[in-house]
Amino acid sequence: MDKFLNEMEKERPIRFTDQHLRIATDNYSYLLGSGDFGKVYKGIFSDGTIVAVKVLHGLYDKKMEEQFMAEVVTIGKTHHFNLVRLYGFCLERNLIALVYEYMGNGSLDKYLFHENKTIGFERLHEIAIETAKGIAYLHEECQLKIIHYDIKP
Repeated sequence: MDKFLNEMEKERPIRFTDQHLRIATDNYSYLLGSGDFGKVYKGIFSDGTIVAVKVLHGLYDKKMEEQFMAEVVTIGKTHHFNLVRLYGFCLERNLIALVYEYMGNGSLDKYLFHENKTIGFERLHEIAIETAKGIAYLHEECQLKIIHYDIKP
């Protein structure tokens, strides 16, 4: 029963504090990547869970807050084996962040464009099939209506 209740608790996004995320990321010391949206850091919670913390940049206003919360609700209720899971978020005056499942192998673009690593055709085919399954879930099975602008396998 405890295991079941713990799994049910994990199904909804958790609201983290700035302090909690600073501790988990060792004061944002391990940068995983960055882009127009902000920066992504590796974090480890006290229970050993490894996460990716996406710190968003932008002006904090009521419209941004409403949009952010709508995204948290949508992503937080979307669960599929082939989609990265949202653990939670932080929405404070000094920090707006999303906390995602950590993907140990990193992003596929690193293998395709940035590093001298090669992926065989069979593995690329598997990745394409699994990505398609995730997209099919969003279009056909997910009860929430989701508009996706960027799919990053």
